[in-house]
Amino acid sequence: MPPSDASSRPPASPTARASRLSDLDVAAFAKAGASLEGVTPLSDMVRLGESLVRPPSSTSAVEASASDHVTWQLHGEWKEAAARPAEIRLSLQVQARLWLTCQRCLQPVAHDVSLNPVLRFVDGEEEAARLDEEAGDEEDVLALPRSLKVSELMEDELILALPLVPLHSVCPVPLPYLESSETQASTHITADDSAATADKPNPFAVLAQLKKKGK
Repeated sequence: MPPSDASSRPPASPTARASRLSDLDVAAFAKAGASLEGVTPLSDMVRLGESLVRPPSSTSAVEASASDHVTWQLHGEWKEAAARPAEIRLSLQVQARLWLTCQRCLQPVAHDVSLNPVLRFVDGEEEAARLDEEAGDEEDVLALPRSLKVSELMEDELILALPLVPLHSVCPVPLPYLESSETQASTHITADDSAATADKPNPFAVLAQLKKKGK
């Protein structure tokens, strides 16, 4: 019986993909030059979910459904090296739309994320720390684990990508609390000015009194 063509095989089921994401043999995956891709619900990322809010009610159903998951691609690379261990890398691509709270108007604001981290794996924590410092921002160097929870890795990358202060470029609603504060401040200043004016003697009236006394 002739071997079956790989292109004719059915694609891996989402369950199988999720299983590999939760317990990935990094070395074997990289040596095979394997690739995976899929979609992970944001509801599965509990730590990230603590920073997220629901989309505004005006959001269309299509846009809302596009904001409830993370799209990802994962590729392994194994590079032989002379007189030293092979270089093992994972290239991860992550795309998501995250809804956060605008710190100016306190309404939901969309934050689109597109990440492309490259992770290199080496034996031992000390070697990983040394090479990570040398690599700088080009790639992250980690100690090679027995298995890797890629879903947690993706969640970590998304958490690190969150802005410190989410803001709209232009807030979609007025800022009544700011306007109210400004109005109150203006009223307070006006009242204080009026009181001060009432208490302060009119210089022309004082002059008139002096003239009367001089006659």
